[in-house]
Amino acid sequence: MSQDSGAREFIVEPQELLDALRVARAQSYWLDSSATYRQSIISWIEKTKRRGAKMKRIESVVDHCVRGEQLPNHRSS
Repeated sequence: MSQDSGAREFIVEPQELLDALRVARAQSYWLDSSATYRQSIISWIEKTKRRGAKMKRIESVVDHCVRGEQLPNHRSS
């Protein structure tokens, strides 16, 4: 869970996402992203019902964070 200083709202990240970001050393990019972007990604991850699909989405997020990129369909303005 992190708090966005601008919006003053709490964002609850799935533990699997936080663990994967930490292992890949991509957590700083994630935390530096806007609250709107992170909330969009979290919603996208949580919409899937199947665990396998959820893990693929998390892998995609981590891969983009490692490269310092946002997912194309979730870019914040």
